[in-house]
Amino acid sequence: MKFLADINIPQSVISYLTLGDHDVLDLKKVNLKALDTEIIKLAQDQGRIILTLDKDFIALVQFPKHQIACIVIRLKDQSPKNIVSYIDQLIKNQKREILEKSVTIIKPEIAESHSF
Repeated sequence: MKFLADINIPQSVISYLTLGDHDVLDLKKVNLKALDTEIIKLAQDQGRIILTLDKDFIALVQFPKHQIACIVIRLKDQSPKNIVSYIDQLIKNQKREILEKSVTIIKPEIAESHSF
């Protein structure tokens, strides 16, 4: 899959995805000051799923012009090891087609995908 990792995504999470043969664009290497709408546009242009800890994306991607696949991580324990564990389970247990056409919210108790 193709991901755009927001600036708040730990490097070890990006490395995990890259080692798993995913194409990951690290926003930290592109534009540290990109606005959320600029991140959405970049993801739309490149066909990427946004991976972020920023809950603002949940509301933004509901607007038709900003609709883009997004995985929003909302965990109390946001350690890189814990994030990797949840991402690993999500990728193994959720169909790619769903992840590529939804907003997925990862919470401690469940990961929910909401199609747009």
